[in-house]
Amino acid sequence: MKTLVAGFGNLLLGDDGFGVEVLRRFVSRGVPESVEAVEVGIGGFDFVLKLMDGFERVVIVDLVRRGGAPGTVTAFTPCAADTTLRPGDRIDPHIAEPSRAMKLARQLNVLPAAITVVGCEPASCDVGIGLTPQVAAGVERALDVIDSVLTPCLSNS
Repeated sequence: MKTLVAGFGNLLLGDDGFGVEVLRRFVSRGVPESVEAVEVGIGGFDFVLKLMDGFERVVIVDLVRRGGAPGTVTAFTPCAADTTLRPGDRIDPHIAEPSRAMKLARQLNVLPAAITVVGCEPASCDVGIGLTPQVAAGVERALDVIDSVLTPCLSNS
């Protein structure tokens, strides 16, 4: 199963760099043959363009705000509202958030049906470089979650 792992985030806004840090660590461990990794950063449009290469699964890594304590890592499938353009929605080539990028990708028929978001609750997104201790601790947990998502895909390749 051809899978894309994409790390979103802004390294200049503290914990917002979580997805990028996780992706860098993921790549440093070695990427399985059927997996591609892309550091999206704040370039959601680049994510959409990469999806045009054709993937069966996507794993998005980013900060999420779901009401948990800072550093809490969760994995979930986004709801249809997070991936579908509504009438009147404007397509913006400067999209940065994963949900907006997924909406554009769905509209272009390049978004895979199998989507997993691996997210971490932030402690601070103030201007500054580096993750807070709570979110830094979530990086390893996120890597474990990504491994658990990819394991069934790799055994079916």
